[in-house]
Amino acid sequence: MSLLNQPFEQRSNCLGFRLGTLESRHDNFRIESLTKEDDRKTKENDALLIEALNGLTFEERQEQQEIVHGVDEMDADESTFIDSALQDLDRILLGTKKGTVYETAEALNPEYVNARAFRIMFLRGNRYDAKASAKQMLSFFEWKKQLFGEEKLVKDITMDDLDEDDRACLRTGYLQIAGKDRSNRIIILIIPGMRCFKTLMNEFRSRYYIWMTALKSEECQRRGAVVLSYAIGDFKDKKQGGGYMENTRLTLALPLHQAAIHLFTENAAEYIVGNGAIRIMPRKIRARFRIHFGSHMECQYLLSTYGIAAWILPLKPITFEMNLEQHHRWFQSCLVNDTSDCSDLVRTQTINIEYNENDVLYVACKKSPNAGNDRLRALVTDMSQIYDSGTKEKKRMVVDGMIGEIQKTGGRFLKRHPESQSDWTEIPLDEVRLKITQMFRNHRRRADALIQGGRLITGEPLSNDVVFGKTHRSRGSDLMHHLIKERSDEYNALDRGMKVQVVDGLIQRIRDEGGRFLQPAPDDGGWLEVTNEMARVRISKYFRNNRRHTKKN
Repeated sequence: MSLLNQPFEQRSNCLGFRLGTLESRHDNFRIESLTKEDDRKTKENDALLIEALNGLTFEERQEQQEIVHGVDEMDADESTFIDSALQDLDRILLGTKKGTVYETAEALNPEYVNARAFRIMFLRGNRYDAKASAKQMLSFFEWKKQLFGEEKLVKDITMDDLDEDDRACLRTGYLQIAGKDRSNRIIILIIPGMRCFKTLMNEFRSRYYIWMTALKSEECQRRGAVVLSYAIGDFKDKKQGGGYMENTRLTLALPLHQAAIHLFTENAAEYIVGNGAIRIMPRKIRARFRIHFGSHMECQYLLSTYGIAAWILPLKPITFEMNLEQHHRWFQSCLVNDTSDCSDLVRTQTINIEYNENDVLYVACKKSPNAGNDRLRALVTDMSQIYDSGTKEKKRMVVDGMIGEIQKTGGRFLKRHPESQSDWTEIPLDEVRLKITQMFRNHRRRADALIQGGRLITGEPLSNDVVFGKTHRSRGSDLMHHLIKERSDEYNALDRGMKVQVVDGLIQRIRDEGGRFLQPAPDDGGWLEVTNEMARVRISKYFRNNRRHTKKN
């Protein structure tokens, strides 16, 4: 029996890394408590990562930082150089394929092996490096033969090619296509604590299937993917790192460009396990490798700094249990229709359950009476002075603290799904921050208006009133926006002194119609009629926004 096909418990320590006594220590394992040998390995890891960054040019380091943080731009058009890269790839393979499994596959079905789209996939995965692509193609077919046999070398692997144990391993959710980051890259989530298989071959075949499913998307081929290994709390690897090296080698044989690799752990032992993987990583991949220590909440915050919304992790609030509903829907979809691009059936933000009272609901042009919204508005009022007087970093901490307060109660930040009035969509964390920041600005603006002579009014706005903000629509507001569009060319052509006359004329037109200029009062206590000076500032901003929108279109 092949060593890889032996039951996991029967295998010796020669495969992968085993933590031994390290895993038996207290969960809150600190680097300072490691043995001298462990400390040496930790320093080796640090040195390898630093060496990888130092081996890059300044431009390459800058590019890697942008990619890792999810703020890079789309790659340049490949059509200008792809034909030349394909010719180089053909030339290199011609000199290296003799006696390899690649040569066997080519003899079985040359159309499959030499297909343009198939070869471009490897070039994209290696950033159009023909030599690296050729080497990976040879390794790819070696692994494919080992996993599925020679008879399946020249066919796309489907669910039908996975046996019952392979599917059971895949269904555990140890590997998931979890969503996309800010740069629209697919995120592959690895949860070491959920590893469950009869033999390592089951895990290898499920990994192959996940990776190649993601690669059905041409965008994923070009943009690459972000890999997250999440080993916090109960999700630490219960297999003690077994098969770690083989999984890494298999991953390097698959043509998926790993734009960034993040290892989240609260245990330094996991860091040491990664030593072998770091050693065999190519330098450029090593430069995109990041290790993060912390709790569930700390790691979710860290994710946001790398362009990854916290909701990407399928964790239930408060309990931090893994929610596998979306993964199981993905799994079922692949069972039903394996020929489609199942990578698009990733974890989405759509929620198919009723919202709860602790959720913060965003409904266009309406103020939600939900308890979660009331709690958020109260937090804005309570924290406004601290926020307004703080530095940029302090303001961010205030906003993140408020988000944490909502999440502690089991609340989420939801908006209506654009294609359904019954479903809700969870808002990405970055968008939530923007909304809360805008709430603070609105609160400050209302307070300033009261100080500068604004007048509190009783009752609801009249039809001809202009109400600043998105929560109220009226005939007066519609008239104002119509006049802004009508007179925008005239406004833009004038110098600053003359522009005031256009704005004052618009204000007078509204007042002649019997309208007032209103905005919500501080602390949501009714309505505030603003002065002409305040209205002038707001309307001038509308003119500027209209100009920007016109230029953009």
